[in-house]
Parts: sequence; structure tokens; C-alpha cells
Amino acid sequence: MASATTARSIVRRCASVDARASNRARTLERAGEDGEATTRWARAPLVVVAFGGVAAFGGMDPNVGRAEGVAKDAREAREAPKSNKSTAQWRIYTDLGRTLVREGKLDEARRYLERALAEARKGFGEGDAHVAAAMNNLAELDRIEEKWEKSEKLFAEALNILRAAFGENHPAVGTALHNLAGCRLKQNDIDGAYELYSKSLERKEATLGTNHPEYATTLYHMAEVLCRSDRKEDAAILLERSIKVSEEIGAAHTDACIRRMKRLAQLFYEGERFEDAERVRRRVLFSLEHMNGDDHVKIAGACESLAVVLMRTDQLDEATALLERSAKILSQVRGDGGALALASTRLHLAEIHARTGNVDKARKLCLLALDVLSPSALDALRRESLRTEIRVGIVVQHARAAALLRTLTSGNSESNRQVASASENLSAVRDIAHVDARLARSVADAESALK
Repeated sequence: MASATTARSIVRRCASVDARASNRARTLERAGEDGEATTRWARAPLVVVAFGGVAAFGGMDPNVGRAEGVAKDAREAREAPKSNKSTAQWRIYTDLGRTLVREGKLDEARRYLERALAEARKGFGEGDAHVAAAMNNLAELDRIEEKWEKSEKLFAEALNILRAAFGENHPAVGTALHNLAGCRLKQNDIDGAYELYSKSLERKEATLGTNHPEYATTLYHMAEVLCRSDRKEDAAILLERSIKVSEEIGAAHTDACIRRMKRLAQLFYEGERFEDAERVRRRVLFSLEHMNGDDHVKIAGACESLAVVLMRTDQLDEATALLERSAKILSQVRGDGGALALASTRLHLAEIHARTGNVDKARKLCLLALDVLSPSALDALRRESLRTEIRVGIVVQHARAAALLRTLTSGNSESNRQVASASENLSAVRDIAHVDARLARSVADAESALK
């Protein structure tokens, strides 16, 4: 990998800094990650916000840092914000653009964000950091629309402006490097993304410290790059460090930290480190209960995830109790999403009852799951707008249920029909699963179960 900074050296350096810092606490404002972003858009260049999964520059006051204690650049302190007709129009157009993005009106949003960039150039000057913020907004819109070359070019231009305006060691430069890295990663430039994330991490460590939410966010994204390179042990090290930072700054019970814990547990599970996976998934369940109460729909997923690990370690009584708790919650949820989640929970319960010899109950639960999974698998194949992992996941779930039903019924006509349908679906989904090694393995495993 094209970086002199290895995962383990980063963790060792963090540990050294932490010992000197004596667990300093900072106020958290949630940082953006793939899949957990808000849709706030940038108006001023120094506050880091998130939208669409990539961090951007935002906020009203160009002299305010995101967390308490961030040192202000000397030039910022000397220069008062400019105010003229163009800067006023820049603010209006930016607000209109971000509103339209929230409404999904991307073509209209582009027109206003392009006007915002033009007014920023006229009002602030070409080399001003507000121009970088406007470029960053357009770059993010290009990223959302998968216009990768345009997005990368604008992210790079924004980075160059910020370097010239503030120097290399400034939080905004670290964020701009992070943005550019995310764009490279979306284009499968693994080495390029890792190198940029490493540089971003170095800037954030130098300017924000290692106990800061932005530092934790970049560690998380670096872990994702390592996963793409099949360096899952190193990825787990960075994820654990990212989680530790969140805990130290009082952000253990946040969506960002929970998402990282879920990812870490998944890595442990895939690496057959089931005790570690159990430990982390118990923490996820505890945090979600703390945040949402005992009966929230999010609790159902956490119960099922923990139960899956317990099934691998033969803790079937507790796994059953967790799955029954999940099913009770999901039975109150309306819509296709709730039905699919309940089908998954029932399938796991059927597998447990099959293992313990309760064939009648296992068969009943399996058929209930198939009532939902069979039509849903066909629908997933047709709906190209669904994310690949969702489409593949539904088809694989259907195949698992079909294989179990065949075992439970000794191959009657219904089970044979389900197996034939599942085999056809797996063949159809194989072509879209090959781009992700994990998804491809899940398809291959399902096909083996059907043979």
C-alpha cells in the first residue's frame, strides 16, 4: 500500500499521545461517515460538517472551529469577513441549494450552487476559503451523482485553495484531504485513498489532537480502506482506536460510535473471533437500549445480530430469547422493511429449532419466512435501484430458507419448488455480487447449501 504509515504504527503513536494528554475530553458534534450523514451544506469554510457521506466545510462564522479548543489561524484573526452584494447572494444561493438537495431536486440545486460559487469568487476573491467551501459543495453534489472526475477535480481545487490560505497545518486542510480520499475510494483507487487518509490523519493529529471526533472519523475510513485490501486485522485495530476515542470524549452512545462498533463486530465475526464479536455486539445492544429504550425497532436488529454470534458458540437458549424479543418488536412494525426483518428473525429461530430437534416448529417458522422472502427475492432482482448488498442479501436469505425447508420436509414438492427458484435467483444475482468479495462468498455459500 502506498503509505509509510501502517495501521499499527498509527495506533502506537496514538497511545503515546494519549498517555501525555491524560484523557482530555472534548465536546462532540457528530462527524459524517458513509451512510450516516446529514444534509447540512457549507456556507463558511472552517467548520466541518457532513452531507452525503463526505465531510465538507460549513457553518455561519468563518472564524469558529468545530470543537472547543481549536486554535485559530493568525490570518483569520486579522481579517474581518467581507460583506458586499456578492457575498450576500452567495449565502442566499448556498441556502437555496442545500434546501433543494434535501428535497432531492438535484438539477435545481446545481444551478444555485454554481451561482454560489460564482458569487463567492466575485465577493471574496479567487483564493478565499469561502470559494473552497463553494467548490466543496459542488464536488459533493457531483459525488452524489457519481460524476467522479468532476468531483475529484473540485475537491482537489478546494484543497489547493485552503493550503494557500491557511498553510499545511490547519484543520480545514485535514478535512479537505479526507474529502478527496473519499472520492478516490469511491473510484476504487485503494492506494490513493489510503495515502490521502493517512495525510489527513496526520494533519488532524497535529491541529486537533488524537482525542477529537474528526480524528476518530478518519481512523474509521482508513479501516474501511484496509478492509478493501483484505487487511482486516489492521482494520480492526483502527476501528477499536476510533471507538476508544469516541468513548473518551463522551460519545460512546452516539450513532457514529455504534456504527463503528457494528463494523468491528462484523470483522470479528467474519474472522471467526466469536468471543470478540459477542463482546462488541453486547456493547452495541447496551448502547442502543441506553439511547432508545427497550422496545425501539433498532433493538430488534441488535438482538438478532448478537443471537447470530451466540448460535455459533452454541449458546442457544440465550439466542432464542434474543430472537423472540426481536420478533416481538418487529411484529409491530409495518411496511416491507419490517416484514423482511421479521422473516430473517424467524429464519434464525427456525434454524435453532431444527438444531434442537423441534422439527414442527422449525418448519412452521421456515414457511412463514418464505412467505415473505420468496416474492421479495424476485422483487430484489428487478429493482436495480436497491443497493447491491441489499439485493444480494435478500436473495441469499431466500436460498438459506429454501435449503432449510428441504431438510425439514425431506424434499417435498413445495421445498423442491423453493430450491429451484432460489437456485435461479442466485444465478441471476451472481453477476452483481462479484464486485464485492464478501457478497460473492455469501452467494457461493448459499449455492453450496442448495446442492
